[in-house]
Order: sequence, then structure tokens, then C-alpha cells
Amino acid sequence: MVTGIFVVMIDGTVVGVANPTIASDLHASPEGIQWVTNAYLLVLAGLTIPMGRVADKFGRKRLFLVGVGGFSLASLLCGLAGSIWFLVAARGLQAVFGAMIGPAGIGVLRAAFPVDKLSRALGIFGSISAIASAGGPIVGGLLVQYANWPWVFFLNLPFGVLGVSLGLVIIRESCERGNHRLDVPGAVTLTLAMASLVWGITQAQDSGWTSASTMLFLVVGLVLLAVFMVIERKTHSPMVPLSLFRNRSLSIGIVLMIVVMFSLFSLMFFMTFFLQGPQELSAMATGIALLPLSATSLVASPVSGWMTEKAGVRKTLVSGAVLLVIGLLLMQRIQIGSSVWELVPIFVIAGFGIGFMMVAATQAIVGNAPVDKAGVASGLQQSMTQLGGALGTSVLGGVMATIVGSTFAGNLRGALGSTLEADQVAAGLGKTVELGFPPAAREGIVQGLTHGGTSASEATRIADTVSDVAHHTFMTGLHTVYWVGTAVALLAAILALLVRDTKPAPS
Repeated sequence: MVTGIFVVMIDGTVVGVANPTIASDLHASPEGIQWVTNAYLLVLAGLTIPMGRVADKFGRKRLFLVGVGGFSLASLLCGLAGSIWFLVAARGLQAVFGAMIGPAGIGVLRAAFPVDKLSRALGIFGSISAIASAGGPIVGGLLVQYANWPWVFFLNLPFGVLGVSLGLVIIRESCERGNHRLDVPGAVTLTLAMASLVWGITQAQDSGWTSASTMLFLVVGLVLLAVFMVIERKTHSPMVPLSLFRNRSLSIGIVLMIVVMFSLFSLMFFMTFFLQGPQELSAMATGIALLPLSATSLVASPVSGWMTEKAGVRKTLVSGAVLLVIGLLLMQRIQIGSSVWELVPIFVIAGFGIGFMMVAATQAIVGNAPVDKAGVASGLQQSMTQLGGALGTSVLGGVMATIVGSTFAGNLRGALGSTLEADQVAAGLGKTVELGFPPAAREGIVQGLTHGGTSASEATRIADTVSDVAHHTFMTGLHTVYWVGTAVALLAAILALLVRDTKPAPS
């Protein structure tokens, strides 16, 4: 199962590295290249829970194999794309099959392992996620640099063939007993609700949380969720049985999955910009610098599975949340001149915290669901992962944008000593500062001033000053982001205290 699901996990980490090259080769606009990610995210978030129900009804092995094979073929179409919108469509098709793989795969684990052994299986599953996270950016960088961007998609083909071949022989079929109809109205409503909520959250980063477009999508999503709940209460074969949420640990596990992904993004998302901006590392060096975090998660996942068996879900969750809080607090010590080596102990501490929480939260959700609802439970778990990631990116991006917007121009005026000159230079640089102000941005200022008639020495002086102010402004925003992440991780620790240790659920 993990061999097949690896295609989805590694795809999510290698494509981001290739986006700049894709945009250049396919002459894509900023909106077009954003849709390469957004189309995949929206379809995946919308279909994950319904696909869990389909897996329970029609067979988890069957849907898993269809998903792995289809994802691989859609990856081939992505690599053959000759235009940006063909690639966007192929990415949407990828997400349709990707939405099958996760719920069906975890459903296979839930059906194959008794509850007292499920934690260990989920720990191995988490290790595969960590391997993909660790190796994806490096592999993607190598493929883009020495081959071309289509190979980040062609990479999925051998894993897909291997996953389907092994799955046909090894995986045993399992499905829900009974002859219940598929809840089509519930599936459609839930898909539209999740897509609308995720789109509203992702729009908030650019348009703001109070903009008309953001509010419209969020309100529509919430209304559709309310309609979905009414449908589920009245139908005889609900897409998501609301009785699942009567289990306190399962419900808290769902919230914790959102919270832990939010905290993970507070740690990871802007760290790449810090390394390529103030630290001036290449994309390849950035991937290597992040290895301690991914490698620690690789070790932490199976350890978490073992710890959950021995100490219980609640203690594992609390331990993970405490470690994550410590790691985020230590990030406040990182400054522009800090060595990359100073990040290693922080990444190790936070990596164990994330690994502990991810496995234990998954156990709280899947382990507290009946076996015949394993697909639905795993669909909920993975859909909340998407929501947490989208929420983390948008909220934290908004925090960074607020800090930069309120302080950068004033800081620049103080450094340059000329209000007019500072305002002219600061105009249009806000987004670049939010992304860490990489060396290329400084070179762009030098070239622009030189072409405008400024002497080379004066242009270099101004560019150096702007770069220094931009980096200090970015660090102020980065530390604020980590304070927000710390607060959310503390919330996770409190919620974890309310989780009961998993006991076998009746079928």
C-alpha cells in the first residue's frame, strides 16, 4: 500500500520545485501557474471524503488500485502538456485519482490490522510520508536541473506500476457489508462545500479575509455544509454517518489534524524563503538544509506508533504538542546571521513533535471508527489535512503581509533618510519582501537604478540598504508567524488532554 501511495506523496513535494521552470517554458501567467497547484488542491479537498465512502461500499482494494493506476496515467499527461491550461486540466485529473488513493489506502490498513497493531502500521505509513517530504525537493531539483520539468511527473510512472502490481497480489479486498445506496446528493453537496471553503481560504491570502470574493466562498461553503448535515440526517445511507462524531476522541482528532497542519506550515512554509532570502541558499541547498526536519519525522513516525501502543494516544499527542511548542519557541532565536547548523536541533525537536502528533491524531480518527467506516474516517482525516494546510498558508501569509505592509516603508525611510526616495524604491517591493527578498531582487534594484541614470556605486549602496531593511522586516514577520504557530500548538496540547485512548470499535 505504501508503495502505491508514494506516488501522491512525492508528487506533492516535487512539483513546487518545478513551478518556476514550468511557468517559463509554457509562458504561463502568475494566475496560470497558481492554478497548477490550486486545481489539484480544490479537487483533492472536495473529493477525498466522498471517495472514502465509495471505497467502503465498492471495495478498498479496487478503488486503491484504480487510483494508483489512474494517477500514474494522469501524471503522464501532465508531463506531455504543451500548454499551461492542458497541464491544469491534467492536474485536476490527477487529483480525482489521488482522492481515491488516500482514503482507500488507510481503509486497507484499518481492515488489515487489529486496533492494537494499527498504530505501528500507521507509523510505517508516516515514515513513507517523511521520506517523500525529505527526498521530494532534492529529487525535484535534480530532475529540473539535469533533465526537464516533465520528468517530475514521469517519475510517478514506475512507482505506479510497482504499486498496482504488488497490490493485485498482496492486498485483500474489504468493503462495507450490506446493500446500501451511495448518497449522491450528500457527495455532491460535500464536494462543493469543501471546494468552496478551500478556495475561500486560499483566496484570502491575496484578497484579504474581509473581501467580497473571500466572504462569498466561505459563506457558500458553510451554507453547503449545513445543507449537507440536513441531508445526512434524513438519508438512510449517509455519505458521512453523523454518529461518528459522537465519539469525542474521533471529533477531537479531526480538529487536531487541522491544528497540527497549521503549526507545521508555520514552521515550514516561510523557512524556505528565509533560507533562500537572508541566507542566500540555492533551491538545492535549501532542500538539503531542511533534511533534518524531514529525516526526524521519518524516525518519529514509527516511534510514535510504538509509543501509542505502549503509552496511549493521549500521552503521545500531548508529548508531540509540547515538543512542537518548544521547537517553535526556539525559532525566535534565529536571526539573519544565524548558521544553518543552529536550525538542526530545532528541526529535530519539532520533527519529533510533528511525527508524534500526525500518527497519534490519525489513530484517534481511524482507530475510533468502526472497520466498515474506515474509508470515511480516513477521508475525513486527509480532508482535514488539506484544510489545515490551506488555512495555515492563508492565515500565516496574511500575518506576514500585515507586518511587511505596516513596517517596511517606514523602516526604509529611516534607513535612506529621504521620504520620496524611500517611497519610490518601496513601491511594488512588498510581495518580494514577504518572500524573503532573495539576491535576485537586490540585483533587480541595482539594474533598475543604473538604467535610470544613477551611478553604479550609488545604486549598489541603495540596493544594499534596501536589502538589509527588507531582510530585517521579513525576520520581524517570521518571528510573528512563529508566535502564532506556538499559540496554535498550545491549543493542540490542551485539546489532546481530552482524547481517550483508542479501544476496538465494533463493526
